[in-house]
Amino acid sequence: MNEKLASLLLDLSGLSDGEAEEVVFEKYVELYLDRGTEPKRTGALQTHDEKKVVFFEDRFEHAFAQTVAWYEKGGFDRSRGERVAWIGPVVRGEIPGTECWLVPPKNGGRRQPDRPWNRVYMVEEERYVVWLEPLRSGGWKFSSAYVAGYGDLRRYRRAGRRLWARENTP
Repeated sequence: MNEKLASLLLDLSGLSDGEAEEVVFEKYVELYLDRGTEPKRTGALQTHDEKKVVFFEDRFEHAFAQTVAWYEKGGFDRSRGERVAWIGPVVRGEIPGTECWLVPPKNGGRRQPDRPWNRVYMVEEERYVVWLEPLRSGGWKFSSAYVAGYGDLRRYRRAGRRLWARENTP
């Protein structure tokens, strides 16, 4: 495992799912949201190519929930939660082996090439992906982040086009 990413993993052992979700939410707020934007907190970071990515408080539930099916989410996903602090370094391009791809959006499992494409950051070694969706006003919106299967990574690459890659050297 990448040393920097390993050092950023949250230890959720010994916590109930509810407690773990609370800890991860607080970390999400600390890292990505501006407390001055209440009641609907938002925050922003810069991507590897200095594009703005906006984080929304109400996106937390979607981003850190288990995927039951492409159209359905389940309860809190500890694996996603443990990696909450990985999102920033990945989209900023700080992690060796990270690639950034443009991927066509889907609706009901069908590609929609006429709509603006999504950005997906992939760290192959960890099978970790961060999804960003285009904002109408320009820039990107954080959507989700998770450990994907190798088949998913291949499918994203097959459907998309690579924008950028950071060499796998430290």
